[in-house]
Amino acid sequence: MQCSHCHTEISVTPHVFALGEDQDGTWQVSSARCPVCHRLLVNLCTKDGCTYPAWPATLSRPRLSEDVPDEYAGEYLAACQIIAFSPEASAAISRRLLHRVLATHASAGSGGLFQQIDKAARSPELPAYLKDALRSLSQMAKLGPDSEKSKRPEVLAPVEPGEAEWLLDVLQPLFELYFVQPAQLQRRHSELEERIGFVTEPAGQASGERAAAEPGGPPE
Repeated sequence: MQCSHCHTEISVTPHVFALGEDQDGTWQVSSARCPVCHRLLVNLCTKDGCTYPAWPATLSRPRLSEDVPDEYAGEYLAACQIIAFSPEASAAISRRLLHRVLATHASAGSGGLFQQIDKAARSPELPAYLKDALRSLSQMAKLGPDSEKSKRPEVLAPVEPGEAEWLLDVLQPLFELYFVQPAQLQRRHSELEERIGFVTEPAGQASGERAAAEPGGPPE
């Protein structure tokens, strides 16, 4: 399992305490202490497998990089925090966020989510694994050209099994592609320039100088 506090993979045996039964099931509390950060992990559980995080009040998800803009990271965190209590609300936040990411960064237009995913999945700029992930999401969520989830991504609607979780799983690698990887490469490039004193010329300037140096190039 992964610690919801420090996100380290840990192996612990939780202590389970019975609470009692009611019309909703047989309830118990599960608690364990992370051997890495030494914080408590407490869940409210039922015998039929439902788990509701009590502390911390969110299911464990990989931590986003600080390179992800706050306007995206905040909504992603909100979707993570409520997924155990309302998958429908979590999915609505995630669909709205996905719609914005695809429109702004994947050049998928501002139409319905179904049309955006279809356009992004046909784009040569998107890696194959992300195309497959988006297609799987469209099929899992039963999106269609005229479906309410597509036309109004923020709508509170019933979700399919695993839909809310998969939305978060798809958003994270999109953040990596559009925010984290470019920022990391830029930092390494800046470190290289500082270390060896090498400054890269802007692409337009470099190509213009080459053209001027070639026979028949533009005059000075």
